[in-house]
Order: sequence, then structure tokens, then C-alpha cells
Amino acid sequence: MSSSSALVLIVIPCTMLLVADPLPASDGLAFRSISPPALAGGSRVKRANRTLPPSAHDEAPIRRVEKQSGGRASPKRVGTIMALLAAFQDAGALPPESSPEANRLIKALIQFQAAFMKSSNQAVRQLLREALTWKLGDRAAGAVRTFQTEGWTSQTLEAVVDYTASRPSWTQPDLVQGFHDYNVREEDFDLLAQTFRAARTMLAAKGKDLHAVYATRRREMLGFGQR
Repeated sequence: MSSSSALVLIVIPCTMLLVADPLPASDGLAFRSISPPALAGGSRVKRANRTLPPSAHDEAPIRRVEKQSGGRASPKRVGTIMALLAAFQDAGALPPESSPEANRLIKALIQFQAAFMKSSNQAVRQLLREALTWKLGDRAAGAVRTFQTEGWTSQTLEAVVDYTASRPSWTQPDLVQGFHDYNVREEDFDLLAQTFRAARTMLAAKGKDLHAVYATRRREMLGFGQR
């Protein structure tokens, strides 16, 4: 999938959903808000200081995104982005909702996921394999296959974040070009990595594990409920 056709749906958890309309790489991403789906168990969410009741049509936002992206926005890929953002919010690590950093974080999650899933660039593909092998050992091959269909998990994001922290990955011209094709650069990854590390640390300070929080949030998201 090229950067001009990369899917994307994201959520600022418990406040609003955002759709990133695919644009040419040089144009970046445009965002617009749509109604938030109810969380599992009939949760109520607040927006603009008013309480919104659980929707009776929870799948509608997903269908709207699938229509915009030509049917490519699988619920599982959507769900994992939503769950990661929800976990970051639970930690208190999300940038302010209307800030440029919030849009950049959303773009980074979506576009790095798209690059690792769809890019034919060998440097991009090798980075994912190496990071997962370093983190997961014998389980890496299965994790790579799962990533190709489902995208991020908290474990795979952690692997890439921690693996690249002590390695000069961004000095490789082929890797830089591979991510540039998906309209993301080193500074975008830095923001994503900083947010992930901050969320992990902040949750640990509360006696919580980021992966457990993510798993709970993921089960709440559409596309994962039948697993």
C-alpha cells in the first residue's frame, strides 16, 4: 500500500474519533471528527462537558471509515490504533487533544503501522524483523505474520521503540526513504517513542502494566470482541 492510499482511522480515546483522509505524501494527512463509538459494557463517554450515551449503532463509525478508505480499513487495524491511544490516555501521556503534537502522534501510529505492514522496502521490513527477534526470540516469526494482518500491538510497538533506542537506524538512507514514502520521518517516530515510554513509566508508577492496560482496551474495541 502506498502512502497515498494508506488506510486510516484513529481515536482520541473517550473524546472523539478522527479520520485521516489519505492524501499524497507531500500533503500530509487531514483530520475530521466523527461520533465516538461506545466502549464495551455500555460505557458512557464525555465530550465538550456533556455526557454522550452509548450508541445503538456502534459499528457505524467503522463502516464510515471503511467506505472512505475503499474498504481497506479492517476493524482489527482500527481497533489496535484505538486501543494504543486509549492506553496512552489512561496513563496521562497523550498530548493535548487539539495540539499539533496530537495530530503528529496519530499520524505516526497510523503511517508507521502502514509502512511496516505494506512497504516493499527491504530496510523497513528488516527493521521490523530484527526488532521482533530481539524482543520475542522464537516467537518473532509468528509476530511478524500477525503484524502483516493486524498491525501494532503494545508488544510489537515496544519492540520497535526499545530496539531502535540504542541503534543508529535513522542513519540508513534506504530506511529513511522507506518511511518517507509513507510521509513519516525520524521526528515523527521520536514523538511516538517518547509517548510510549512516558505511558509505560507513568502506568508503572501507578502499579499498572502498559501491556495489561492495552489488552483491556483492545478487548473493548470493535474488531477484537470475537477473539
